[in-house]
Amino acid sequence: MKLISTLGAIAVVFLSGCVTQSSLISKGNFEKLGFYDGAGGRVALTTTQLDKISDKYDATETPNYQEYQQGYSKGRDNYCSIEHVLQLGEQGKVNWGICEYRREVPLFKAKWQQGFERYGTMEPRF
Repeated sequence: MKLISTLGAIAVVFLSGCVTQSSLISKGNFEKLGFYDGAGGRVALTTTQLDKISDKYDATETPNYQEYQQGYSKGRDNYCSIEHVLQLGEQGKVNWGICEYRREVPLFKAKWQQGFERYGTMEPRF
């Protein structure tokens, strides 16, 4: 059940980001664009990248990187949930990707450790 809901959430974020990127940029909704990037686990765009994408989609407004960053932070916080960090541990991953900023938070560190210990005790699947 948990896997189905996780896959469903990923699919919604993925489809939303792909389908609406051009419309978000053309409407000047840089905060929502940033949110979708963060919630999708992607690395934040640089100002140069945001400018290029805005030119590509003929944005009517000047790219607002501050709004983009605000949205990105909110989306990244959603993506970097305790459940996600636990899954990273269960998958044996030591690189937390865009969630690296959570590594020193005791609760997140404990959940990752819990997942990593599970990973270490899992029987190999053939």
